Amino acid sequence: MKKNTIFYFLLFLFLFGYHFLYSKECNNKIVCLNSMALIEKMPEFSTAQKELNRISKIHENILDKLAKEFHLKVEKFQKNRNPILKKELVILQSRAHAYQKTATDDLTKKQNKLLNPIYKKIEKAIYNVIDKDKNIMRVDDCSPGKGVLINKGEDITEDVKRELGLITNNK
Repeated sequence: MKKNTIFYFLLFLFLFGYHFLYSKECNNKIVCLNSMALIEKMPEFSTAQKELNRISKIHENILDKLAKEFHLKVEKFQKNRNPILKKELVILQSRAHAYQKTATDDLTKKQNKLLNPIYKKIEKAIYNVIDKDKNIMRVDDCSPGKGVLINKGEDITEDVKRELGLITNNK
């Protein structure tokens, strides 16, 4: 009889403790955020996009010139199968491939340089919103294409926009 009483007492403590831990965990919130809606509203993003487009056009123009030069040499080579022209074609093709890699690397570096401060600014604003609501335990990015199909949690996009100064507190 005493063993049963101890067993039921321990079982009660276990279940009560589990319920206490579980109910405490329920206070934690998983929220969502549409990062694309934030980024698109930031003036720094449109400035960065314009700069990246400008740099991209410069690289495209240079590659177009190399391609035209290559095609002219190919036409000459087809008319006159000169071994010197063949060597020039190989060299020109190598130059074009090397420049293509350089252009890609340059664009990637510029993109990181221009966009990383924007991402850090958004991250700081998210942490500020989290600091105001201590129950937030996780923020999912619910932007289209990010993989989160449904999040029944609170959407904090507007709070982060306010934190970034993209909207006033009245809206």
